[in-house]
Amino acid sequence: MTDTNILTLPDNSFLSFRHITGKKPFEILFMHGTLSDKNASKSLFLEDFCKRNDIGYIAFDFIGHGQSSGKYTDGTIGLWLDNALEVIDKIAKKPLIIVGSSMGGWIALLAALARPEQIIFVVGLAAAPDFTVDLWNSFSDQQKKDIQEKGIIYIPNGWTQEGDPWTKKLFDDAEKHLLFKDENQLNIQCPLTLIQGAKDDCVPVQTVFKIMKAVKTNDVKIVILKNSGHRLSEPDELTVLENELLAFIQKKVIDKRDSCVNGHGGCVGG
Repeated sequence: MTDTNILTLPDNSFLSFRHITGKKPFEILFMHGTLSDKNASKSLFLEDFCKRNDIGYIAFDFIGHGQSSGKYTDGTIGLWLDNALEVIDKIAKKPLIIVGSSMGGWIALLAALARPEQIIFVVGLAAAPDFTVDLWNSFSDQQKKDIQEKGIIYIPNGWTQEGDPWTKKLFDDAEKHLLFKDENQLNIQCPLTLIQGAKDDCVPVQTVFKIMKAVKTNDVKIVILKNSGHRLSEPDELTVLENELLAFIQKKVIDKRDSCVNGHGGCVGG
């Protein structure tokens, strides 16, 4: 695994990140989900993929995750979007393919809106835009009252004693970043591939079709994996991710070759 670096933010908090360089004219940036980090199996798989294919790779921990500063309960969608844009603006050296997992898929779509000139392709892995809406609606009246009065509630998750923390701050801030709030089309024009498990118990399958309908680009591919759940970290699921990345890269090569043949763009050398 590549050495970890630190990006200091304007408020003196910091992001932990890894960046490997490659010779391809683009890089891959991974954005993890809530309560995950840059060392998740999908991230390590992508790092190995990039090394094998001589592609630059960036992975980072959002504030409150992994080795970055802060607590998870400090986090909001707006803060995590700002983290992503700091990485895009200050770490990335080339056009980007973004792979966003779950909440990271929401941030990836927001980043594509904010930096359209730099993002050339987005892959969503169980992408979860606006997940706070369904999550809030799943709470009981008592849970909603508790979060309004206490600012935080903990939901049992089956593997920690405390459960998952959800803050009022997160839900309030998320309202400013909802993608499905109105009927206006999202001005995302880069290609999208959305990989979704049919047995996902966190993100409804319908979400990928809502994304497809909402974005401006016509270049949207949806891959539904019949027997897969939310994590999409099994070897066969990661093979699907690899194949989709390779297909996009091959198309970029063909498009560049066609451009050269037709005399449309400074193609010098190989």
